[in-house]
Amino acid sequence: RFGQSETYGTVEDLLKNAEMVVYWSSNPESTGASYSAYEGTVRRLWLKELDIKQVHVDPYFNETAQLMGGKWLAPRPTTSPAMALAIAYVWIMEGLYDKDYVAERTHGFDKWKAYLLGEEDGVPKTPEWQEAETGVPAKDVRALAREWGTKRTYLSPGAWGNGHGGAGRNATGVQWARAMVCLIAMQGLGKPGVNMGNLQWGMPADFNFYFPGYTEGGISGDLIGTGMALSLYQRMPQLPTANTVGQRIPRLWLPEAILDEKATGYAFFGVSPESQFDKFEYPQKGYAKAAMLYRLGCSYFGTVANNNRFARMYRSPNLEFVVNQSIWCEGEAKFADIILPACTNFERPDISEWANLGSYGHHGYQQLNHRVILFQHKCIEPLGDSKSDYEIFLGLAKRLGLGLMFSEGMSELDWVKRLFDASDLPDVISWKDFVRKGYYVVPPEKEKTKAKLSFKWFAEDRKKDVPEPWPFPGDYSGEYLKGLQTQSGKIEFECQSLLRFDPDDPERPPILKYTPSWEGPHTKEMYGDYPLQLITPHPRYSYHTQGDGKDSFVNDIREHRVLIDGHFYWVLRMSPQDAAARNIETDDLVKVHNHRGAVICAAQRTKRLMPGTVHGYEASAIYEPMGEPGKSVDRGGCLNQLTPDRMQLKQSLSQANSAALVEVELWDGDIELREAGAAGRSAATKESVPAE
Repeated sequence: RFGQSETYGTVEDLLKNAEMVVYWSSNPESTGASYSAYEGTVRRLWLKELDIKQVHVDPYFNETAQLMGGKWLAPRPTTSPAMALAIAYVWIMEGLYDKDYVAERTHGFDKWKAYLLGEEDGVPKTPEWQEAETGVPAKDVRALAREWGTKRTYLSPGAWGNGHGGAGRNATGVQWARAMVCLIAMQGLGKPGVNMGNLQWGMPADFNFYFPGYTEGGISGDLIGTGMALSLYQRMPQLPTANTVGQRIPRLWLPEAILDEKATGYAFFGVSPESQFDKFEYPQKGYAKAAMLYRLGCSYFGTVANNNRFARMYRSPNLEFVVNQSIWCEGEAKFADIILPACTNFERPDISEWANLGSYGHHGYQQLNHRVILFQHKCIEPLGDSKSDYEIFLGLAKRLGLGLMFSEGMSELDWVKRLFDASDLPDVISWKDFVRKGYYVVPPEKEKTKAKLSFKWFAEDRKKDVPEPWPFPGDYSGEYLKGLQTQSGKIEFECQSLLRFDPDDPERPPILKYTPSWEGPHTKEMYGDYPLQLITPHPRYSYHTQGDGKDSFVNDIREHRVLIDGHFYWVLRMSPQDAAARNIETDDLVKVHNHRGAVICAAQRTKRLMPGTVHGYEASAIYEPMGEPGKSVDRGGCLNQLTPDRMQLKQSLSQANSAALVEVELWDGDIELREAGAAGRSAATKESVPAE
């Protein structure tokens, strides 16, 4: 499920049955709107009217906490798992958990309980113990545990409230994700008013009306690399395609593969739990090394950790040729040998459904108040020399003698019509009327076919009855549709697949344990040089790099960028105490740096952070080194230059680039990167090392 749980019916259940919502590293007023604008906002405002209590756990007093109100607890970055363990400890000691549910619907609780009580290591995981790690007062954690344990509570982990992103993307992210599941399991996941969500997902919708989402293949014919095999291939006749090259390089390892000419690690395949243990090796035996890169889509510089590695990769003689297919000349485009200018969606025809993510986030349109399917009219002809992605690919295919195989003799508009025909639209509207009107609103679901509440089937020990296609039949340990996609079929406090894979892995033991971050206050040498913890969540005012800047009014929003001396600078937020200690005032230009790089930002003093933590959004689309790329400071805002490229775990593909150790100082105008201190040099030698 790509890190996301089922969410059907949770809006109605929360509003009717819950008494409290705990947002944990969850900011739906900023990041929950990634595909659905702010349709969830009005639903969350109903919580105030219903007097449902709201609690926010986040190092930053985020936009959701500001709007919704309620108690704010601010653990130090990467320490949330310790706080979660302390809550579970209180529940055990005071009997505030669902003992029958734990006994019947979970596996291995007694082993985890022994760890929490200190029977294994002599350290009880008390609220006082966690205070030393998180900085959150023990009395506050104990109070939260008691209130949570006596109220029907929805847990909202991550952006969408169902386990997507959030604190799962830092060095202790795997621990945090496991902790969230353990906590909600102790309270009876699937019982009335006890579930995951924040009113972002879980709206009633007609899940029987079919329209393909954006990861379901479209015109690709790809049955392996897309979700086409789930449903669309039966509806949309086309030539199937297959990439017969088995060699793959996860993009997180791409610089190492090119620069070092070898890389070893773990790949990602989000359908089967066991697939995470599959190792990749580059170059794969019998295959050639990569010498050319054809890049389109997202910006590596904005979204991938320690991204000066990519600057070095692009300039390496090992990478002989680079093609970049882009709308805007930013980020990677400047490193390309050839730029193929792509046009925008206003300059080509298309068809789509708002917030329909396909297999990436199944039934993602349940974030919306209505399902809306659009015919995207071409507003103008492509500007300049730009072409649509389809026309670019068709032009290349023709030169390779594959034009007819690619196009199947059809224009771009013909493919739009074929997708229309593959959906349920022809049953309710003609092609001519759809094109003329430009949209179709799918009627709400009927009471007869209303989706059941997620995990209620599991809590009541029935067969699964929600409308999603996973798990596949072969993934059930026993009877089809009975139980979860774990080897026991239950929620596992002791993970059976980890027992089989490597029970002695100290980074990921079979039961959840707390291990401090390898880049935090416990990293003594590095912490001495870089005493501030930088967090880089997704931006509020742009979605990834696609909506960032582009010389639009977005740059006039002071929370997004600040105009200083004719240049729009990315914003870095810091506490008044940390700013005063460095003689920094709001709108001063500061250099945020560590041994990986340096970025110039506009400072903003704010009480929305505790001392020791600084905040700047990730995904600036602009990479703008002021001198030699990779060897000079950047003023574009690419804070991912500073984040660690080390995997959370050696034995997994698990990026950890939402928290990093940095120092901040007033910028003196120097554009060269300074030599890192001893701690920085030591840390640098430990990064970018493939897992063995």
